[in-house]
Amino acid sequence: MIRMEVKGLTELEKQLEALGEKVAVKVLAEAGKEAMQIVSEDMRRHAGYDKESSGPHMRDSIKVSSRNRMKNKRWNTVVTIRVGPSREHTQKALAQEYGTSKQVARPFMRPALEYNTAKILRILTVQIREGIQNNR
Repeated sequence: MIRMEVKGLTELEKQLEALGEKVAVKVLAEAGKEAMQIVSEDMRRHAGYDKESSGPHMRDSIKVSSRNRMKNKRWNTVVTIRVGPSREHTQKALAQEYGTSKQVARPFMRPALEYNTAKILRILTVQIREGIQNNR
């Protein structure tokens, strides 16, 4: 179990609001994408690879993306960051992560996030701070 204590979120929210919605979303999206690069790299290292396959490999399709969720009231968030393989490789990724009746699970997504949590938070903190300072 991972326990964390985060302080200063009210102050962060005030600073982001002062930047305006468009700039705040941009700052959060860029910071989130930068922080999740380490997860992307870890996932690529541990994703399955079939040397005999001539088609595209799952590890080569792993990307980091962001979505602005401000306009959609269904989401209680500003930005969503996604890290993972392309839709084309979804079934293959799920089979490796959770296993199947014919394949033993070899998780690579969850461990990539869990093992790098502290690094992700440090990078995110620095990137948000720099984004706010650069856009004042």
